[in-house]
Amino acid sequence: MRRLQTLLTTFLCSTIVLETIAASAAIPPTPNIRKGPAAWMGFGLMFLFFAGVVLVSIMPSKRGHQD
Repeated sequence: MRRLQTLLTTFLCSTIVLETIAASAAIPPTPNIRKGPAAWMGFGLMFLFFAGVVLVSIMPSKRGHQD
């Protein structure tokens, strides 16, 4: 039983070590040179959302005469 446990432990450790070596030897992927949107677009979208929230919050409520 002790020998089986030793063999199992050795097998698991060796697979982890071999997998680590194989992963470190892999060629890294080429970087994506595609640019994202400009910073001003994010600020513009943020301003539009902020303006929408402000406009909705200052709209008068339509209350009846019984309120």
